Amino acid sequence: MTRGIIESDQNPSAERGTELGPMAIAPSSPGNRIMNADSAITLKPLAVILSSSGKNTIEPGNTFFIGVTVSNRSATNVTAQVFIDHLPPLLQQWCPISQEYLALAPGQSGEVVFPLHVPVDALPNTYAYLVVVDAPDQDYPPSTYAQQLQILPLSHEISVDSDPTFVVQPPTTAAAPGHIQRSGTLPVQVAVYNRSDRVDRFRLRCLDLPDTWFTVTYPRDDEGVGLILDADSLRLNPGDQGVILFTLHPPFEARAGRYEPTVQLISENEPMLGLLDVIYFQILPAYALQPAFQTIVGRVSGQPGQFEVWLGNEGNCDRHLMIDANDSEEGELCRYTLAPNPITVVPQTTGRVVLTVQPTQWWRRPWFGGGKVINLRVLVADPDHHPVPNNVLQSTLIWAPRPWWQVWPLILLAIGSVGILIWAIWWYLLRPPVLPSIANFFTEDVRYAAVDGDTARVGWQIDDPGQIRSLRLVGRSPDGMVISGPLDYEFTNNTVPPGLQPFCQLDETQLQCRNIQTDARQPGTYQFELTVTPKRRRRRAPLPSETSDLVVIDPVPSPTITQFASMQAVYQEQPSLTSSSPSPEAPASTPDTGTSVPGEITLNWIVDNPGNLQSLILRGRTGDGTSLGDLQYDFVVPGSLTPQIPVALEPYCDVTPALECLNIPTGIQQAGDYTFELIAHPLFPQSVPSEPITTDVVKILPVPPAIANFQINGEEAPAKYLIPVEQGGSVPVVELAWDVVGGSSTVVELSPSPGSVPLQGTLAIPLSQQPGTTVLSLTVSNNAGQTLTRSVTLETFDPTPTDPVEAAAAAIAAATQAAEMNTRTGSPTETGSPGAGLGAPFPSDPGRLSPTETPPEFD
Repeated sequence: MTRGIIESDQNPSAERGTELGPMAIAPSSPGNRIMNADSAITLKPLAVILSSSGKNTIEPGNTFFIGVTVSNRSATNVTAQVFIDHLPPLLQQWCPISQEYLALAPGQSGEVVFPLHVPVDALPNTYAYLVVVDAPDQDYPPSTYAQQLQILPLSHEISVDSDPTFVVQPPTTAAAPGHIQRSGTLPVQVAVYNRSDRVDRFRLRCLDLPDTWFTVTYPRDDEGVGLILDADSLRLNPGDQGVILFTLHPPFEARAGRYEPTVQLISENEPMLGLLDVIYFQILPAYALQPAFQTIVGRVSGQPGQFEVWLGNEGNCDRHLMIDANDSEEGELCRYTLAPNPITVVPQTTGRVVLTVQPTQWWRRPWFGGGKVINLRVLVADPDHHPVPNNVLQSTLIWAPRPWWQVWPLILLAIGSVGILIWAIWWYLLRPPVLPSIANFFTEDVRYAAVDGDTARVGWQIDDPGQIRSLRLVGRSPDGMVISGPLDYEFTNNTVPPGLQPFCQLDETQLQCRNIQTDARQPGTYQFELTVTPKRRRRRAPLPSETSDLVVIDPVPSPTITQFASMQAVYQEQPSLTSSSPSPEAPASTPDTGTSVPGEITLNWIVDNPGNLQSLILRGRTGDGTSLGDLQYDFVVPGSLTPQIPVALEPYCDVTPALECLNIPTGIQQAGDYTFELIAHPLFPQSVPSEPITTDVVKILPVPPAIANFQINGEEAPAKYLIPVEQGGSVPVVELAWDVVGGSSTVVELSPSPGSVPLQGTLAIPLSQQPGTTVLSLTVSNNAGQTLTRSVTLETFDPTPTDPVEAAAAAIAAATQAAEMNTRTGSPTETGSPGAGLGAPFPSDPGRLSPTETPPEFD
């Protein structure tokens, strides 16, 4: 701090003190800054955060970092300039970098750090400097922040036992400084100890304070001859101690605040020895304020009154004051303007606030007399709650009466009021009402399509819309029946109803509306009617209606079957598969492959407008009109309105854009004559249902009869088959097997018994033991009249003939036994006729109907 003492003329605190007034020193608190009350508060684009608290301390040998964080609060890119200003020469040597730049985007923050390297041999002192943040490319003033850095004495200085020491009494600290009243004193005793072996003189000095702020009193020297002289130093013998009185007496104009001057004890023998200490003291504030209220212009007619409020600060601290003015009796009669307000008055100065009073309620100005006296009251308040003596100031403002020529406007006003009253009576009571009129009523289009979901839209132009009470829109059929609406629109407070606001424009003379959507969606012919009901009519009767042109909404096109036919006019029935008949090579009809079984009837059709198709119904009939049932294909699934091709028709159908279906299998393979009907049901039904489309007669020719094999006992049956029969032996039995190639209408009969048999089967036939002949015939026929017969003759003989009498007796016994057997089984009696010997054969599957008894049907 020795350097700070030697160069005291460069102390920033002293410089600030000269700016504030005649005072030579300022307290260390930041409260000595003066803020101009006239300056406007402007939101700056940069937000600044300092790592420093404003007043920092550091010991020699350390590095102090000044951190500055800058945030861009504007909407544009900003280049921020951060630098340290007013650096003392000594700090300029310790701070290698004193200026940085930051390029900040909107909402971005950046930080710069300035290091201060304090050397080990730095003396205790307090240095002031400014941190400045500026945006050169913005029209805003720079932001300045006053900072202080105090260099403390070394905590662990090396002292020599022979070095002198001193102690300040009473001790003061930054937390417990000494208090001095205004114009008061603070005595401080400095006890000095001479621990050297030589006589030494000590002097005390304080370069941080002006000389008028303190007095150093040394003990008087006694020369030993009774002469006592004032001393300019303290003389101490080796090992002695003495006391120097250091008296602080700040002047009357010293500002309130805390001070931290450094005192230095100088040894005459060791002048380079640094003996330093800091004395902390605080000058207590004194609040002395002298307000005054002076009238400049106290009588007004049209111009404002002028007053001045004088605020004399006789104290030792800044006074921040708020001024308020009103009239104590009249309330809001005048408008008051105070400038500046609030105001800051520094010590030993007088602040001036200009008060402008402008009467505002012109109708309260007197017409005659001496004028209206307005009692003014000015209130002086301190936001810091410091005492304000005489805080209420009073004065008067005289509002001069009106001149005589201002009476004429009143007379003219009265005459004009009577005229306006007469006109108002005529306008509201006698004038015929102005009725709105429909200038134009039209339709936006004359034809719409229901398939597009269109609704009819209209527009109109109505003059004098301010007289409209309501509008009614009705749609009628050509015969006058209401088929749309009515739609009512109520006009309240001359505003367009919410339902018309998106489509209408309203001005003072006309209401124009376009594209007003009606509720006419169904197919048909419409004629719209617009009716206006005006205001101010006694019976609220509507005006004559206006009608539009005819509007047609075309119905949704119904699905139309344009083509419907069979793939072939004549089909050949396929033979039934048996064990001996060859299997056909054509695959069966399956929806997955889209192929059909040979001999099966397949259909083709084309349907226009499939977008309105709900379902197709396929109906088949035989040649005699018998129904084969219905097949329904649904194109609309539940919960949807979009037609889709059914899964059963996907392999066969396509939309291009008509619905084209090819080779649709019907499952009908039996021989016969057939016709088919196809009915299209629309998604949107029409008034007239669609007629079914019928194909021509489709024929399935029966399979020609053919006998694949006809066997007896496993061998192909010859024309005549001999069977030896031994008399008295077992009953002979033959195994008859047949296989017939045929179709659904093929009938196979085995005669003489059992009659109708299946296409394939076997039958065991017992024969008589008597020699005889039996003829078996296998007849195959179809419904086309084609017949095929194959016969075999079974002849039994006795390989060992016997006596005729014995043979006759044996024959009678056999006949009797056979008759008893026939009685029990119900079988015909075997005789020597061609039918004898067949016994009682039965079909191999008696529960199955013959092919001729089975009707054809859809698979």
